[in-house]
Amino acid sequence: MMLGTIASGLLAQVPSWPAGVCAWIAGILLVDRVSRRPLLQICFLSLIGALSLAVAVMLGGTVLWGRLLDSNVGILSMLAAVSFLRLVSLEDPADALPLARGLRAFTKTLLSVAIFGGFINISAPLLIADRISRAGGLSLFAAQSITRVFPGGASWSPFFAGMAVVLTYVPEARFMQVMQVGLPFAALGILYVIIEARLRYRDQLAQFEGYPMTPANLWIPLTLTVLVIIGRALFPQVPILVIICLAALTATILFSCTRKGFVKTAGLLRSHIGGGLSGMAGEMLLFLAAGVLAVGLGALVSAAHVSLPMTGTFNALAAGLLLAAIIVTSALGIHPVISITVSAPLLAPIHPDPVLLAVTYVFGWSLGTCTSPLSGINLIFQGRFGISSGRVAMRNWPFAAAMSLVGLLFFQIVSIVRDV
Repeated sequence: MMLGTIASGLLAQVPSWPAGVCAWIAGILLVDRVSRRPLLQICFLSLIGALSLAVAVMLGGTVLWGRLLDSNVGILSMLAAVSFLRLVSLEDPADALPLARGLRAFTKTLLSVAIFGGFINISAPLLIADRISRAGGLSLFAAQSITRVFPGGASWSPFFAGMAVVLTYVPEARFMQVMQVGLPFAALGILYVIIEARLRYRDQLAQFEGYPMTPANLWIPLTLTVLVIIGRALFPQVPILVIICLAALTATILFSCTRKGFVKTAGLLRSHIGGGLSGMAGEMLLFLAAGVLAVGLGALVSAAHVSLPMTGTFNALAAGLLLAAIIVTSALGIHPVISITVSAPLLAPIHPDPVLLAVTYVFGWSLGTCTSPLSGINLIFQGRFGISSGRVAMRNWPFAAAMSLVGLLFFQIVSIVRDV
C-alpha cells in the first residue's frame, strides 16, 4: 500500500487503485485483530455507506466507484510510514539520564510530548509515560496532562493523522495556512496545562518527575521537518502525504543505519513489516470504513440535493457550533474522523471558507480526542497504566471547554482575516 501510494504520487501515469487494493487486502487480513466494540462501529459505518450508495444509485446519482478503493489510502500510507520511526525512537538518548522534578521538568515533559508526538505520533507519549512511570507508576495528574497535550499535534503537524484527514477532506486548504492558526492554538493549550498545574496541582507538580528532553533527541523531528520542506520545494506537484511518507521512511533508514548499521537496520525493517505494521489493524479498517461512508454520503448528497439548514456563509459562529458538535460526539464515542466524513459533504453546497473549515476540524480533532473515553490515547493509557479512560476524559472536559472558547476567538480572527 505504501509503495503504491508513493509511486502514484511521484508518477502521474501510475494509478492509485493498486494501493487501494493492497489496503483492502491488508484490512481484511487484519480484521481478526480488531476488538469487538471498534469492529461493530466499523461495520456500522460501512453499512451506512453502502446503503447511501444504493439510494444514490436508485436516485440516478453519479457514484465515484474508484474512490471506494483508494479513499483515505494516502492517510493510511502516511500513518504506516510514520510507524517506522519507532525503530529510531526517542527512548535511547535520554534513557540513562536522571529524572528532574518540579515545574521545569513538567514543562519539558509537555514540550517533549508535543514535539515528538507531532512527529512520531502515539509512540512518543507512550515512551515518555513509560520513562516517567518507572519509579512508582503513572499518576492521574501525569496522564491527564499528557492526554491533553498530545492530541494538539493534530492542529499543526503534517505527520499527525488529524491533519492528514483534514487536508484530504478539505483539499482547498493549504497546510501552512492551517498551521499558522493551529500552532499558536496548541501552544496556548500547553500554557493552559502549565498554569492549571501551578494553581490546582501544586503538590503533584512539586513531586512530578519529568522526561529529560535533550538536544540529542531533537534530531529526528528536525530532520523530518527539513526533509518535508526540501521535498515540497523539489516536488511541489507531489501530494504532501506522499512527501511525508518518503520523509519518514528516509529518516528511519538514515538514523537506523547511522546508529545500528545496515545489517541490523535491515532486520529491524523486516521485523516491523512482518509484525509491527499489524498494530494498525484498527486504524486501517476505521479509515477504510470512513472512506466508504464518505463516498456513499457524497453520492447521496449530490443525488438528493441535500444540504445543511444554513444560509449565508460558514462564519465564526457556525464554526463554533461545528466544533462543539465534534467534541460532544467524540465524548459519546464517535471518532472525529466520522464527524469530519459526515459533515464535509453536507457543508459543501454552501462553499465554506476552506481555511476556517480546516481549522475547525483540527481543533475538533484535538479537543475531541482528549475528552473521549474511547479515543486511542485514553484507551492505550488505560490498558498500559491501569488508569480509567473515562476518568481521564472527564478530567479533560474543563480543558476542552476553556480551549473551545479560545477556539472561538481564533475563528473570529480567521473570519476577519479571510473576510468571511
